[in-house]
Amino acid sequence: MPYIKDVLIDVITKVSMPESSTTTDHALEDGEQITDHVISNPITISITGVILDETEEKKLKLREYREKGEIIDFDYMTSLKHVIITDFSRDYEAKIKDGYAFTMTLKQIKVAKVAKFVSVSVPVKQQTKAVTNKGRQQTKKTQTSSTKTTKQKYNPPVKTKEIRRGGSIPI
Repeated sequence: MPYIKDVLIDVITKVSMPESSTTTDHALEDGEQITDHVISNPITISITGVILDETEEKKLKLREYREKGEIIDFDYMTSLKHVIITDFSRDYEAKIKDGYAFTMTLKQIKVAKVAKFVSVSVPVKQQTKAVTNKGRQQTKKTQTSSTKTTKQKYNPPVKTKEIRRGGSIPI
């Protein structure tokens, strides 16, 4: 019997599992096209079937798993670890008493591992100076910008006395 976590699926009528990749393509000057990267897309599974659910307890659990992003392992005709429910739709029909037909999409995810500690092979030196107490310090007085003068003392031009022969001598 197939289960989605702890929810019993009464009948599975169809399982579709497309696998795809995405490539990056670039055109060259001569009209050719090259592919330089290939990215494998996550695997998705589409399931169609019937759930008999008089109290709608199964519907509520499946909704909770989808809303919370609960990680599930799927094992029916194919085994797939770490999947989440991305879509769940129900169709109520007169043919199915106390239940419904459903379509569900599961998507495989990759779970990142968090490092608990980082090990360093070479000892790392402390790059800051330890805080020390220097006691009371005398502050140095500096000149403020208002007391500084940038004016130079005025020196009048030197007076000269003319001599007849065309020269001059200072007085």
